[in-house]
Amino acid sequence: MAALPHRSGLLAAVGLGLVVAVALLAVTSYYFVQLPFVKFTLQAGECKWGPPLAGVYLSGRLRLVDRCRTVTGTVDCLKVEPDGDIHLRLRLDPQFAGLLKPANAIQVCADQAGPHLVVEIIPQRPQGILFRTNNADAGGFIDPRTPAPGDHITVSGPYVIDTNILHRVLYQGRAAENWAEIHPAWAIRVDRPAQPGQPNQFGPEFGETQ
Repeated sequence: MAALPHRSGLLAAVGLGLVVAVALLAVTSYYFVQLPFVKFTLQAGECKWGPPLAGVYLSGRLRLVDRCRTVTGTVDCLKVEPDGDIHLRLRLDPQFAGLLKPANAIQVCADQAGPHLVVEIIPQRPQGILFRTNNADAGGFIDPRTPAPGDHITVSGPYVIDTNILHRVLYQGRAAENWAEIHPAWAIRVDRPAQPGQPNQFGPEFGETQ
């Protein structure tokens, strides 16, 4: 009978070890394991399972700050880029202004010269030859619907810093690298639609001045 407490303690330790192992496996899977052939449809405020930058081409150019961040603001302009991304320039609500970096001052719109957070919706499937790895299917999520200029939105996705030094060339030597982005956008909710007929007034192109 004296051996029973020892045996029960051993079983408890084994049980605790199993719980810890399962928890570690779940956490590791959540952060690092991409589930093949599974795509999530996410709502604003939700975070995607798996590697946050999965589906983004040359993801090493992006420095991950927060794997899942939700922000709100107004889409002042948007544009389809050559890599298939849809770039939104988001005028953040005041409580999120601290997310902007100095280089975001270059991200302007024709009628809104203030700094904007860049939000990137990547293609659902590969496009062209150069950017075959730019692919939301590979990232395991369904693209959110593209908002319209003037929409006030809530958007969720990885908060990153784009460190691409080539931006300095494109912007004629200005310190254009290291702007902040939500990239890729996993979920977008339109909280307040734009006024009917609001034009898309995209800001200066690469290298142009206002």
